[in-house]
Amino acid sequence: MNWLIWRLYPKRIQAEYGVEIEDFLLERAATARSAGWTRLAGWYIEALVDVMRTHWDEWRSSWGGNGKTTRGGTMNVILQDLKYASRRLMKTPGFTLGAIAIMAIAIGVNASVFTLVNGLLLKPSPFGDSDRLVNIYQHSDGGDPNSTSYPAFRDMTAFTDVFESVAATSPSNATLETEAGLAPIATEYVTSGMMQALGLDMSRGRWFDPDMDFPGAGNFAVASHHAWVNRFSADPGFVGQTIRVNRQPVTVIGIGPESYNGMGGFIVTDFFLSISSTEIEGPFRVANLDRRSDHWYDVRARLAPGVTADQAQQAMTTLAADLATNFPEFNEGRGITVLPSDDIRLHPRVDGAILGVSSALMAIVLLVLLLASSNLGSLLLVRGLARHSEVAVRRAMGAGAGRVRSLFLSEALLLTAVGGAVGLLLTGWSLTLLGAISLPDPLAGEIDIGIDWRVLSFSLGLILVTGLAFGWAPASNSMRTDVGKALREDSRSASGGRRAAVLRNALVALQVAVSLILVVGAGVAVSALVSVSRVDAGFDVDRLAWVRTDFSDTGLTSEERGPIGDELMIRLSALPGVSSAAVASRLPVEVGGSTTTVIEGYEPASGTDAVELDWAQISPGYFRTMGVDLVEGRTFDESDQSGDGMIVVVNQTAARLFWGDRPAVGRRMRSQGSTESWRQVIGVVEDVPVGSLSEVTPPLLYFVMGETIMAQPTILLRTENDPISSLAGIRGIFQEVDRSLPVEMNTMTAHFGEALSVPRAAAGAMGLFSLMALALASIGIYSMVSFTVAGQLPEIGIRVALGAAKGSVVRMIVGKIFLTVGTGLALGALAVVIAGRLIGPFAVGVDLLDPVTLIAALGLLSLAVGVASTVPALRAANANPIDALRR
Repeated sequence: MNWLIWRLYPKRIQAEYGVEIEDFLLERAATARSAGWTRLAGWYIEALVDVMRTHWDEWRSSWGGNGKTTRGGTMNVILQDLKYASRRLMKTPGFTLGAIAIMAIAIGVNASVFTLVNGLLLKPSPFGDSDRLVNIYQHSDGGDPNSTSYPAFRDMTAFTDVFESVAATSPSNATLETEAGLAPIATEYVTSGMMQALGLDMSRGRWFDPDMDFPGAGNFAVASHHAWVNRFSADPGFVGQTIRVNRQPVTVIGIGPESYNGMGGFIVTDFFLSISSTEIEGPFRVANLDRRSDHWYDVRARLAPGVTADQAQQAMTTLAADLATNFPEFNEGRGITVLPSDDIRLHPRVDGAILGVSSALMAIVLLVLLLASSNLGSLLLVRGLARHSEVAVRRAMGAGAGRVRSLFLSEALLLTAVGGAVGLLLTGWSLTLLGAISLPDPLAGEIDIGIDWRVLSFSLGLILVTGLAFGWAPASNSMRTDVGKALREDSRSASGGRRAAVLRNALVALQVAVSLILVVGAGVAVSALVSVSRVDAGFDVDRLAWVRTDFSDTGLTSEERGPIGDELMIRLSALPGVSSAAVASRLPVEVGGSTTTVIEGYEPASGTDAVELDWAQISPGYFRTMGVDLVEGRTFDESDQSGDGMIVVVNQTAARLFWGDRPAVGRRMRSQGSTESWRQVIGVVEDVPVGSLSEVTPPLLYFVMGETIMAQPTILLRTENDPISSLAGIRGIFQEVDRSLPVEMNTMTAHFGEALSVPRAAAGAMGLFSLMALALASIGIYSMVSFTVAGQLPEIGIRVALGAAKGSVVRMIVGKIFLTVGTGLALGALAVVIAGRLIGPFAVGVDLLDPVTLIAALGLLSLAVGVASTVPALRAANANPIDALRR
């Protein structure tokens, strides 16, 4: 350690006082060691501080060459250099604007992505005494931490010696009546203990009372602070007003904390609703409060004073055992996990994916920054080589090393600082656009992400690091200029020597390697998009249209909406070109309901007696309208609608999973909460995508719709021609049947296109990054070749004068650059292979090492490099040999 500290001192100090410093360090270290390890650590810290102070003094003395520059004088010199750099940059507006644009885009992209990552992973929780806050999860059927049933939450509140407060919340969506019409809002049903559990105070008004944790106490809401400010213009009289949610009156009793958006973090909840308000969502939401089979609530608790998270876990393990004994049908094999809230960002099931996506995004945009910075470094190096005569004059007049380096570093830092400022403006603009986007179900709500001190610090760090790192190369190279030779030569004749050439080639190779990584990433994203878009839907998508409405806001009973539903079906089926129609509770490639189901004769590996399965409720004729083929047994007919409904059709995945090669027809299953209500399988149909196009098709159950249309039906129409033409008259039909019914409609092709929005966005982003990479690499290579050729014009003139063919001259120039490019391609390919092997096991369904993609990327980059290097080579080969020799 002593030797390392000695080596950290400036070389001049080592040469003049090496032995004395070494002896001093050994003596002081021995004295400190005898006083204990704490004192020794303190001594080493003191020694490192002295090293830094010595370097500072050496650097200051190098500015004027005499060591007498004062602190104020140093600052004046820095300001002079910045003024000089700005004047030089203003004389070359093309170069300056181009460099600023490059850095603005690179730093802006990095700041934007980091802002998202900051909001997701880094921003500290706003909760008071957050070390006492824990999240409690009942396990899913697969044994993972999941949401909790409301009865289990009530059981947890009984542990008053463990928890000071326990609260539950369940996200939902609703419609808010406004003067402009119905508006979708994001809601949460929350219990009375939430503010105490979180350790937060209300902005205005009050939170829910304990008697509001049960149906019958009335409808009450607390507006989130974000919604109050953005939806209601921070109206001070909003508290106490009555709003209409789902067409029912709800009293606003308060405004939530400014720092809390809800359980979704940066996804804003518009209104928190009391548990007593569940009646506005219908009887199913109310009945859910008493069902142990429905796990809809997330639970947070504040530990009692002196209680640790481990002690809370022991208490919840005891509770899980009691629930398994008292309610084995719902809780046998189902544990309860307690986790510190500081360790959870959104939910244990999604935190890992968020971390992975965030890391991938940051890696990609940092590669873009590295590419942009290396490009800027190449341009600055070339620009600096043209100033070797100026540098030589300054050094001949006594300018120190620090003084000369400052000329180049000032220019680089000025470019990156202005580019970074513009990049931050771009970041703010992009976040404003992002905040104005309302997310689709099931993530309804606005995004609330802003620039804070962490984002500003990150951006400032990028500016300093990139400016210093890529301004240092031309600065250091300038110090190796032969003063006498430079003063004798014309400034245009120098190319910087071997060291400058090595630096230029290294920067170009770096640009090519990074470009290859980004181009391969774009190719993989496009390949994944093509693969997903080619997924066999299992039915004819092109001739299908869908129409969706919602009876739940009309106040009609199930008996009253029956005739309206029948009239709609009759009139929609009679539209020109419509061959058949059916009703379903969900579309393919859409999030829908699930049910905890016991399969007779099947034992889940999780240890519980049930599995969570997706389901859809459909009318007879659904499979015919959709074009889904029957594999075994039969499908529903009209007589089944008036029956007891204790029949079910399953998809092929369910049949294979639960019964293997045995016939599925005649097998039985039941809801976990209905011990005697067995459903019999009457048929098996082909698989269709369930939740997304990219997933492995899960088991799916089909239940028959009764004689009354469901509250939120989706009507499917099979057409003989283009389904778009059938959509034209639909809105008029709804106006005639019932003007109060909302209408949403589109084609199935468009619906599948929306399902590809995420992979399409990923492919688009990677494509943009790859184009940026190609452009930056091409600019860098073009600049380097142009500068190199300019320095070799006399040599080229001699070759041409001696009879060398122009083609051979071009091949010579391009061949040299391709040696550098080949090194970059090899490094980039190696990085791609390593990344593919590391990430490959986690990228399900995506081949990160696809040789076709890699070869295509290599070819594309080679083509771009060939064009960028051939243009200046041709210009040099076509130059007049006499003019070249004169230079």
